[in-house]
Amino acid sequence: MTLLIILAAKYLIFIIALGAAAAVGVAVRGGRRELLWVLGVALPLGYALARLAGLFFAHQQPFALEGFTPLIPHDVDNAFPSDHTVIAGVFASVAFLADKRVGIALWVLTLLVGAARVSAGLHYPIDILAAALLALLATLAAWGVVKATKGVY
Repeated sequence: MTLLIILAAKYLIFIIALGAAAAVGVAVRGGRRELLWVLGVALPLGYALARLAGLFFAHQQPFALEGFTPLIPHDVDNAFPSDHTVIAGVFASVAFLADKRVGIALWVLTLLVGAARVSAGLHYPIDILAAALLALLATLAAWGVVKATKGVY
């Protein structure tokens, strides 16, 4: 079980990114090229929102505060929010815009990434919840900007 937690916490994000790339790629070939712009705007926006949120609320990882060794070696820093979950959530959200079934499956995997990072001692559940909400917010904002500028690109 420990190996599965480590694999999910560290590497499942790459499967999510590949799944989103495939869904967006199919949609782009179908004429929905705006999804590339949404992804291109939402990823840095999600990361920026996460950094901003971390300035207003901060706490160290559970392993640092509670004094145990995490399953994955990690420096002590601000655990809020989970960067892995923000990035995975943006990929899953954009995939949802391309294909609802793929997007839902990738959101399930995103939540598994978050759960694995909690289980590994790197985050608290609030870090995951906030990251998921920031990912949704970034994607919705990016979608709105792209739709408002349709035809400009």
